[in-house]
Amino acid sequence: MKTSEIFFYGCMAVCGGVALASLVEISNMLIAALFGAAFFVVIAGAIFKKSSVIAIGLILFCFLFGFCRFNFAWRQAHINEIITASQNATSGEFEAVICGDPIVNAQNQQIIVCPQGVKGKILATVGVYPEYHYGDLVKIFGTLELPQSFNEFDYQNYLAKSGIYATMEKPQISLIAENEGNKIFSALFSIKHSLEKSIERSLPSPQDNLLEAILLGDQTKLTSCSAKEIKTAQAAGGKCAKLKEQFNFSGLRHLAAVSGEHITIMIAVIAVFLIGAGLSRRQTFWVTLIFIWAFIAMIGLPASAVRAGIMGSLMLIAQRLGRTADAFRILVIAAVLMILQNPLVLRFDQGFQLSFLAVIGMIYLSKPLEKYLQFIPKTSWLDLRGALCATLAAQALTLPLQIFSFGYIPIYAAFANIMAAPAVPFITIFGFVLALIGIASQMIAQVIMFPMWLALSYLLAIAKFFAGLPFSSIEIQMPFCAIVLIYAAITAFLYYLSYKAKQNFFLELR
Repeated sequence: MKTSEIFFYGCMAVCGGVALASLVEISNMLIAALFGAAFFVVIAGAIFKKSSVIAIGLILFCFLFGFCRFNFAWRQAHINEIITASQNATSGEFEAVICGDPIVNAQNQQIIVCPQGVKGKILATVGVYPEYHYGDLVKIFGTLELPQSFNEFDYQNYLAKSGIYATMEKPQISLIAENEGNKIFSALFSIKHSLEKSIERSLPSPQDNLLEAILLGDQTKLTSCSAKEIKTAQAAGGKCAKLKEQFNFSGLRHLAAVSGEHITIMIAVIAVFLIGAGLSRRQTFWVTLIFIWAFIAMIGLPASAVRAGIMGSLMLIAQRLGRTADAFRILVIAAVLMILQNPLVLRFDQGFQLSFLAVIGMIYLSKPLEKYLQFIPKTSWLDLRGALCATLAAQALTLPLQIFSFGYIPIYAAFANIMAAPAVPFITIFGFVLALIGIASQMIAQVIMFPMWLALSYLLAIAKFFAGLPFSSIEIQMPFCAIVLIYAAITAFLYYLSYKAKQNFFLELR
């Protein structure tokens, strides 16, 4: 076995170890025994000069290392000062810096605070006023509580993978000082807020709210159904579907949420659009990279978006290499590095999972899909077929996970995405242009906003139409074993496609 192959399978083993550790517990004595067995296998292979035996031992070492890395991260996230205080429902007063951009809606603000001298973060829910900002140094007094799970959603571990270990409801807060945070993040959040105001001044509602969701990840202004409205609609035999639900039921959810899937699809669609606009592949590569990282910076460099940006950037690099096998290996190595940095993301960060699956789908399925979508126009200046294939390829691999997580299937998702595909690159690229122009001159932005308003209205109409069709979504509860079997079957199918492509490549060489 080649050194490169041992390294690759070792990376896969690390992922396997982290995944298993997130599901089962193994005693330290057994772990030590397995490490001893791995060491013995490596020594035996070296003595008898069996490289394959040495490789098995090294891969087992990698697997056990991944297992131990997850356990270490798990203990850090569940045994610390903040968790201990939360378990005892301890009231405390401390100084803290607001270390995230506050999320503001009509009812309250959610602010993430980093207590001074304590490792970890706290999510505090406070009233809408007074307003707080990133970098504010505050004195906060309240009761620490463990995050409570709801609707079978593991909220505690969802927050823990971001370093948030406790919550506080309506604590007393007093401002001590401002601008105590990182200067770079302060500047980025300031730019983000300027873009939000520019969009709101340039476009009417709900088009402005939709553009903010697509470009800046702010879904707080998208209307959604309350629990009471959902129950009332179900009692009447229907479904409540306001703006947020319309995008969910139509299968366009990925457009209105900055998720791993959204960013990877955005990268692919922009790249296809730029190539169609006449840029060379080299120019497209650099312009897309600059644009997407500017986008991620504008929304404040959240960890999930950064991971998705890395995945998408590697996809572009892989496309330049031109070999599927190399693309997959690069992606796996990058995933392993991110998992080692924070092992909790493999199980508890759906953005990481979706971005990884989306990129895999684009690598393996985009080209095969083009054979079946020849009826979609592809011109020298606009490659709608390529943009749609990238979107559908990503969704093909992410759909089972979304069904497992959200409990429904958007029946008309493929048709909705086919119709939405022409508007996506235009909204993504020129939406930023409109927002930037609006910062400089509101008058000019309002004059040129009509095409953007038209594109956003078109997207809203598609979501409303498909969400309103009979059986637009079907509720389904998928057990964990089913999702494992589905992705095992998908893996086998992708391996078949890869093997077939390799065979065709060698036939062409003859």
